[in-house]
Parts: sequence; C-alpha cells; structure tokens
Amino acid sequence: MLRPAAPALALILALAAPAAAQDLRGHGGPVRALAVGEDGLVYSGSFDTRAILWDGATAARITRHHTGAVTAILPLPEGRFATGGQDGVVAIWGDGLVTLHSEELHPMPVAALAAWEGGLASGGWDGRIALWSGAEPPRFIDAHEGQITGLVAFEGGLASTGADLSLRLWDASGAPGARIGLAAPVSSLATDGRAFFLASPDGTLRRIAPDGSGPEAALSDRPLLSVAAAEGLLAAGDMTGTLRIIAPETLEVLAEIETGQGPLWTLAITPEAILSGGNDGLIRRWSHAGAPLGTGPAAPETTLVSPRGAEVFRACAVCHTLTPDDGARAGPTLHGIFGRRIATAPGYDYSPALREMDIVWTPETVSELFEFGPEAYTPGSRMPEQRIPSAEDRAELMKFLQTATR
Repeated sequence: MLRPAAPALALILALAAPAAAQDLRGHGGPVRALAVGEDGLVYSGSFDTRAILWDGATAARITRHHTGAVTAILPLPEGRFATGGQDGVVAIWGDGLVTLHSEELHPMPVAALAAWEGGLASGGWDGRIALWSGAEPPRFIDAHEGQITGLVAFEGGLASTGADLSLRLWDASGAPGARIGLAAPVSSLATDGRAFFLASPDGTLRRIAPDGSGPEAALSDRPLLSVAAAEGLLAAGDMTGTLRIIAPETLEVLAEIETGQGPLWTLAITPEAILSGGNDGLIRRWSHAGAPLGTGPAAPETTLVSPRGAEVFRACAVCHTLTPDDGARAGPTLHGIFGRRIATAPGYDYSPALREMDIVWTPETVSELFEFGPEAYTPGSRMPEQRIPSAEDRAELMKFLQTATR
C-alpha cells in the first residue's frame, strides 16, 4: 500500500544516511584494499582517497594523499606502511602518518603492492613492476603485456599475473623465473606460501602450484573479484556480495555467506577473522567458519515511499549524500546540484580536469552523464565508470533528485 509522500528531509535521511550499526565504519566509498600487519593491525584503502589504520573497530589513524582511489595497501616493518593509488603514486608512511616518501611509479593505476628485499614492489596497469626501497631510485621490470592484475611475495621473490594470461615468477633480484600460461583472466591473486590462488571474472577459482599443476573450481556464474589465503584457509568474494570460505587443497566450498555488501573488492584474513571490504564502504568481520562477528548493516528503511528514482539512487548513495554536509564520502554532496556549475560544491577536492570543464548541472546534463558514462562525458574525473542505459530510469532518477536535493 502506498503511503503519502514524506517530507524531503525524511526522505533524504532514509535513503542516504549511513546505517547506525556496522562493523568497521570509516570509509566514504567502496573499500578497495585490505591488509593485515604482523602486529594484527588492519589497514584499508578506499575509493574515497583515504587510507585507514584500524585499532580494533576504531579508525585510529586516517590519511589522504592520493588524488584518486587507494587501490593497494601494504604493512611494512617498523610501524610503516605503503599505499598505492589510482593516480599511479606509491607513498610510504611512517609512525604518526608522516609521509616518508612519495613517487609516481606508474603512469597508470597501481594494481597491487608486495614486500620485496627490504622495500616494496608495485605492479601497475602499465604492465611494469617497480622495485623500490623508498630511498634509492626504483628499478623497473617489463613484466606483462597489458595491465598487471595481481602481485604477491613468494619464496623470497615475487609472483605476478597480467592481462596477457600469464602467471610469472621473479627471484629476489627481479630476474624472471617460470612463466605459466593461464586459461582465463585474473581479477585477484593470493598465496598461502605453498601455492597460488587465482580468482577469475568467469567465476572460476584456480589453485596453481609453482610447477603449474593444480585443481580449479567453478564457484559462481558471476565474476570473482577478490581472494585471500592463509595457512589452512581460503576465502573468495564475488560481484554480488557472496563470500565463500574454501578448503585450500581441494577448493571445496565450506561456507557461503550473503554479505549484503554489493561487490566484494577486497578480502583479508587475520588469526581471528575474515574481513570483507565491499561496495557499501564497510569492512565486515566473519569467523573462520562464516559466522558474523560484527553487527552488520542495519535493516533497510521500509516505512517511506520508495519510487523508482529513489531505488536507482541507492547505487549513488554509496558515494554521495543529499544533505549540505558531504558526510566524508567519496563524492561531493548533491545538495543544490541543479543550476550549479560543475566542480564548485564547497569543501570538496575536485580533480583538475573537472575544474576546467564548462558544464552546469541540470536534469538534462546529469541525465546525459549517466547516459554516456563519466569516461566519455567528464573525462579525467575520479568517478567510477557507470551508466544507466534505461531512459525511463534516468528520467525517474531526475524526478527524485529535483525533490531530494533542494
């Protein structure tokens, strides 16, 4: 039964406000990177450009350095850690969040970071691995044709996967070792120190020993996005938010959890828990058997009218609020967007490309943004590529925004 339309403020709070009870909450956009240090501390990076060091469930230290999403994070000795970004920059952080070193190592996004010989290795979309101590100039390896999709430390050296359908091994000096051909692309790479685990967009998980042998399992009809491995434990996450706990030797699925987080971009394993980073900006905690260890997201609001436009907006609410306060999310508030020139909302750090554009946001221009996609309509922005193919859905979204953003 339809209820009378609620006041605009109530509708805003129902659709855009963050849930009150969650596990690790601190990011304002999809969580793209997770890592656990030897001291058990959790590190995370997000599309909101922030890196967070967690003390339990508290965001103890937060930093912003990259001009795009934080796509990789790596704990280092002596309380340091490294971040890699969509901007191709790798930064090394000291205690107290002092930036010890920062350098653009890749002309394209950083795909992964791994420990290497007293320093770190970064793999980029440019197909190169950079070996960097943070002090001496970096050395580069032309590792793959096309982008690197995974990079892990293994037996004193490195292992990498790339768009050229290969798994490659490198010794401690960066010299090439074995090259193993792959049957499918790789979206995420992990190792337990004995074998490699490759998650693929075709929904298949593969276990590959250094000699190239090993089983595979078709886990899903949706793309696998993430995989994490530890001794005796394996976890994989897919596009729909399903987390699977898996036996590493046989790839038998031991537990299957519907996290409700949307795409699971990243996973990590601690001695006590499995951590899942999702499209909702949350980091949820699960026991090794699959039981939830946190409170999880609150139940969705059901008491207000939810027209089609409001439903379409739910995907936008991950990064944007509708109130004057941007809520520290990845994107600027949409409050008062219509009639406003692009890249002029106060308090938000826009990319230089957007500041140079001459667009005024109207229902027509916002609709065109979602018709053609940000890469074509606002090139150089940090907005992830997304389109709304349905003209009816775009029209309903504009109707909703015209009311909710006033």
